Amino acid sequence: MASLINIGLTGVVAHQTALATTGNNVVNTNTDGYSRQEVQFGTNPSQKFGGGYIGAGVSIDNVRRLNDEFLTNQLRSDTTVYHGEDTFLSHIEQLDSLLADLTTGLSPAMSNFFKALQGGADDPTSIPERQLILSQSDGLVTRFNALYSRLLDKENVINQELSAQVSEINSLSSGIAQLNKAITIASGSAQNSFPNELLDQREESIRKLAELVQVNVIKRGDNQMDILIGNGQALVVGDRAKQLSVIQSPEDSTQQDIALVENGVSQIISQSITGGKVGGILEFRDTILSDSFNSLGRVAIVLADTINDQHRLGMDLENNLGGFFFQDVNFRQTSLQRASSDAGNALPSDRVVLVDILDAKALTTDDYVLEFNGPSDLDYVLSRKSDDSVLRKGLLPGTFPASIDIEGFRITLESGGFQNGDRFLIQPTRFGARDIDLQIERVEEVALASPVRNEADIGNVGNAIISQGELLNVTNPVSNQPLTTFSVPGKLTPPMVVKFITDTVYDVLDASDPSNLVPLSPPLNNQHYIAGLKNQLFTADYGQTTTQATGANVAQIPAPIASPGPFTNGYGAQTLTVSNRDPLTGLVTTSTLNLAANASAKTTANALNQINGLDANAYTLAKVGNFTGTTLGLTVNGEAITLDPALSYTPNNVADAINANPNLQDLKIVAVSDGNTITIRSTIGDDITIEATGGVGDSVDVTTANAGPVTVSAGTGTSVGGFIDLAFDNGVSMVANNSNVFVSFPVVQSSYRGFLVDISGKPAEGDIFTIDYNTDGISDNRNAIGLVGLESKGTIAGGVSTYNEGYSQLVEKIGTITNQRKIDTESSKALLQQSENNWMEISGVNLDEEAGRLIQFQSAYNASARVLTVAQEIFDTLLSSF
Repeated sequence: MASLINIGLTGVVAHQTALATTGNNVVNTNTDGYSRQEVQFGTNPSQKFGGGYIGAGVSIDNVRRLNDEFLTNQLRSDTTVYHGEDTFLSHIEQLDSLLADLTTGLSPAMSNFFKALQGGADDPTSIPERQLILSQSDGLVTRFNALYSRLLDKENVINQELSAQVSEINSLSSGIAQLNKAITIASGSAQNSFPNELLDQREESIRKLAELVQVNVIKRGDNQMDILIGNGQALVVGDRAKQLSVIQSPEDSTQQDIALVENGVSQIISQSITGGKVGGILEFRDTILSDSFNSLGRVAIVLADTINDQHRLGMDLENNLGGFFFQDVNFRQTSLQRASSDAGNALPSDRVVLVDILDAKALTTDDYVLEFNGPSDLDYVLSRKSDDSVLRKGLLPGTFPASIDIEGFRITLESGGFQNGDRFLIQPTRFGARDIDLQIERVEEVALASPVRNEADIGNVGNAIISQGELLNVTNPVSNQPLTTFSVPGKLTPPMVVKFITDTVYDVLDASDPSNLVPLSPPLNNQHYIAGLKNQLFTADYGQTTTQATGANVAQIPAPIASPGPFTNGYGAQTLTVSNRDPLTGLVTTSTLNLAANASAKTTANALNQINGLDANAYTLAKVGNFTGTTLGLTVNGEAITLDPALSYTPNNVADAINANPNLQDLKIVAVSDGNTITIRSTIGDDITIEATGGVGDSVDVTTANAGPVTVSAGTGTSVGGFIDLAFDNGVSMVANNSNVFVSFPVVQSSYRGFLVDISGKPAEGDIFTIDYNTDGISDNRNAIGLVGLESKGTIAGGVSTYNEGYSQLVEKIGTITNQRKIDTESSKALLQQSENNWMEISGVNLDEEAGRLIQFQSAYNASARVLTVAQEIFDTLLSSF
């Protein structure tokens, strides 16, 4: 009887436990992280009785937690991916809406700005049009500033989110560590049974942690779990949890970094954190948001710099050169803020680093890192931050300032004790949209006109025309100092006259005194005109310099000797050494040229022109006057100058005879008379030989710019050597072994005047063109047209993209990434849903299934209770028999 009662009791107790477990499953259907449990039944050991063994009932072996480790890991992984994608998407969608929206984006403001400039070009004298230019300019600046502020607000929100999520990570990690400890204690006291609820709580905490950051879970033998994040940094080890903190980035004070704190020491791990909400935020911040700052800043810097450059080439309503339209992009405070010192740099903090924009067109959207990694304090490495690629490495000079030029900007190490281990973040474009500001304030300051006016003389015979010119600079591109041409406000220094000596030869002269034209300094004499082409008057090479042959023998007049000579110019022999430094490699090559004694200017110039980097121009000038005697005659370069018997031997008639001589024409010799003196010119630099004929007392005087007068009497003659004007390309120089032709160390002058002018058509001898300041040219719109033209000109990314294209590329890039991440988010969401479904199939509570189990266990419970009833009845019958 006792056996049957015990068997019934075990059945009742076991199925009561099963009913309780199933009921617990039912009521925890909606509990997050709850894993379905099931009772595992076991048969009690049988008892030997008589001839066999009789069963002893049932017992509960274990209440098993239904959980598949593979599915759990997959769910955790898909949770991390989805929340990372979703967080990234939520942020980039906001940015996409900001930049692409017509009311908040940049494109409408830029379009309105250039429309206003076009209005000024259409009517440069209109004050309302000029006022509209200022208004739209201010609106454009405001839009740049507003977009920067919105991006900055976004960065601040990200910093706040990072702080909140790091606090949540710390809370979860501490909870996991406590659960590890509790599970170990509970497992030990339960003799190989597991505390299912604690395991569920720990798994749910790990899942929540996976929503925030990618985790690597390592199981230990004591039922504890270690949690690793980043590149294997331990967040939870057993029952100990480390803390994360949000600290100011030592490299960039505008950003927050995540650090792992252990024993008071912080290790920055931001770059190694991926996945989850934190990984999504960091990815967005370090890629999209950073690139947006830089791309928007680049557009602002390029716009300000190119508009400034063009505006400074103009003339305002008050006859002044245009100043900065926007604030100078290299304003000192702005340049200082483009470089930030790492917080870990050694004391004292005395380093001064500036970043100046050299060529806005060449700017990229990258940030850079300048490091001093040794072995000496002067060894540096400049790398691109995005991919750590090394762009430049070298050794600084021992003195400061020192500079590094690369990708459109210059890093100037101005002063301070730079040391091994120093690190600087270089951000050429990040703050461009913040720093852009309007510089001009009055409508009179808007420079829509060009400051140079070129005109043809009304009495010109030929049909040649002079262009209105193209301004290149008003300051020297190397020194940034005003060019001599524009050094006096409201004037061109000097005003110039182009005078054609022949149909194909002209001089450009200094017209500071219109009644006394003199050679320019440096000179532009004896320039050769080519019909059918645009003949450029000035150089576009700001590095070009010029010098003249000013040695002791140049344009001297040897003592006359008896005809027929031989006549020589008296130039001594000379050796020239030309050095040419390659501006890219710095490699210097040298050439040597030996000038023979008495060599003509033409011969010397031809030899110089064979040397790379030199451009020589030769010509000879000799004046003949003071005609004395009644039988005087002249011979020029072997050609006797004869006149019609009806004409007197006067300078005017002699000049006409020289110009009519076909042999002298072939020799490129021309003559000009002022009535008293004949100026004889060899336009190719041949020596000019002058002989006098006639009787006793007949003579002429010969004069040059450097000598004379020397009297040439009848029966004698002399030969005059020519001048050589020599232009050097940038990086070319020359020295001589004596001062016969060129001085030993020729003095050079810049030939760069900051503007270009060309003449085309067919000029005639005596034609004149003037180049002067455009005083009161208020109706001139040439600079306005230049400003308007910048809208469609390639100014960004090496001159490939316009302003609008540069901004549109940013909008397009963000839009493309947004659409792609939408797809990625949907895909990751589907995968997460699939993993959740798979997990639910094993670990989730199915109410239909649990209802069936309740019926099953209730029936078994009732049956076990019936066993007890039967045993009771049998027992009662037994008792009644007694």
